[in-house]
Amino acid sequence: MNRELKREKYESLKHFDFSECESLIMASIKESNLDSKQILSHKVAIAALALLFKQIRNNAALIDFVDKNICDETTRSFLKKIANKFNNLIEELSRKFSDDVLQALTLYVEPRLFSEVSEYATPVGISKLAIRLLELKENDILLDMGSGVNSFLIEAALDNECKAFYGVEINTDNVVIGNIRTFILNLPIKIIQGNILSQDHAHLKANKVFSNHPLGLRLRDVDDFLNKNQRLIKYFKHAKRTISTDWVFTMAAYLNMDRPGKTIVLMSNAGTWNKPDEGLRKLLVEEGVVEGIVLLPARLMSSTAMSLTMMILSDNNKTVKMVDASEIYTEGRRQNSLEEQDISRIVNAYFNDSQISKGVTVEEIANNDYILNPQRYIGLELGFDNRITLAEVSASINRGVMITSNELDEIATKEETNYRYLMLGNINDGVIDSRLPCLTHIDEKYKKYCIKDGNLIISKNSPFKVALASVDEDEHILAAGNLYFIELDETRVNPVFVSVFMQSEAGMAQLHRFAKGGILKSISIQDLKKIEIPNIPREQQDRIAEEYLQLKDQLNVLQRQMDLVRDRMDRILEGVL
Repeated sequence: MNRELKREKYESLKHFDFSECESLIMASIKESNLDSKQILSHKVAIAALALLFKQIRNNAALIDFVDKNICDETTRSFLKKIANKFNNLIEELSRKFSDDVLQALTLYVEPRLFSEVSEYATPVGISKLAIRLLELKENDILLDMGSGVNSFLIEAALDNECKAFYGVEINTDNVVIGNIRTFILNLPIKIIQGNILSQDHAHLKANKVFSNHPLGLRLRDVDDFLNKNQRLIKYFKHAKRTISTDWVFTMAAYLNMDRPGKTIVLMSNAGTWNKPDEGLRKLLVEEGVVEGIVLLPARLMSSTAMSLTMMILSDNNKTVKMVDASEIYTEGRRQNSLEEQDISRIVNAYFNDSQISKGVTVEEIANNDYILNPQRYIGLELGFDNRITLAEVSASINRGVMITSNELDEIATKEETNYRYLMLGNINDGVIDSRLPCLTHIDEKYKKYCIKDGNLIISKNSPFKVALASVDEDEHILAAGNLYFIELDETRVNPVFVSVFMQSEAGMAQLHRFAKGGILKSISIQDLKKIEIPNIPREQQDRIAEEYLQLKDQLNVLQRQMDLVRDRMDRILEGVL
């Protein structure tokens, strides 16, 4: 069967209902005290053997067939054990269910659709995107580092003629599942049991490498494996034990790449900007190893809602291609996906500059502390040439007080005082509430966290809020820990003008550009200092500020009028009722 027919058949099997067959298998294995991976491997093996039994019709002949046709010793031994232990069930399933049902169960019992579960399989949309970006050719050798249950390699082998397809997987049950699925589909894939960190797989001569490694591990969790790999340990021997292992797995994949070649690795977005990894990012960028970065949308994986990053590595790169694909996806009820139109758009953006992509020089990356988040470099046209940084027009930039809720409760009061507390919720549409929560007093140690009149207030976390403080002479306002308060140099800038600009699209775009994090993004003081504002004459600043304040006064009048109208409407309704 050619690849086109195999792909057509493979896709059609997704729609078969195999729940009855699965229930019969579960009823037979429920007493075996198996964990989740063992349950999965048993299901796949039993269904595959039932499929083979339809043609062979004899248990002894079935075992002999497995012995002669399954190359992997681990898989072969497992199938023979299952054939002997569940021979009656295998025969019953072969009589009761069609080839299609048994094939569907073998290929899709977990996950039903490879996009649903990420513990064992890479979502199909991500797989297809990586395959397109790898640009597989006839003479290529493709290696999947941490191949799981073989979903990525199946996707690759169904659509591409390559010299060889290899997978390396540490878990025995996953190796068995992967090899069974390969055999059923008759694809040229070989899954090898091994460790992608401690072992060297360069002998496979794979010039195209992919890896979807476990997320959320710390360096201490992989020390035992890492210390056995001399090529890998030299990059991380001085790293802190608590840092993320994103770059450990990434380098493990890259170091097993045959030259010339290309490596694609999925990693958390934090690896592109966090401080502990800055040194390694610097090394790789300056050595020309980083070819491109694709920021993927959130909620593509069932195990995490955060955005992931697709890191593309190769050799001798003079620029780094940045693609912000965070808004390109097909929305799902529980989970988003990458469909064909999404994949095509991202691929086109990667190979051609667009509104969501651009090539960035090493120098520009260096000026941004070797941060590799595409949002730092894309989609920001400020619209003004003469610029000045916030650092240049600020006397000081401070963060609010980190105070416990218990301590705050002790000094809170309902009585009117001159001591108040400013929280994020007190800022709306660029305006600070006129009546802030009152405090009995403010300890001397917290006085430095009190805002002054004319201070620019910016929230630390997204969604970002901006306001200008108005503080009476005898008033003391304590700023919460999730707020920054900035004392502007009024000899250089009009504070109202700066506040207006920071609330504008260009100002907000910069806050988002410099923000770091997964779901909840935050901006540091260091990055806050880098924000640029228009360096226009003071007279022009004052004119803009005055016009803004006049419009704001008009808006306040209109708001009061609207409130009066709503009150009158409510009274009319009350009279009717």
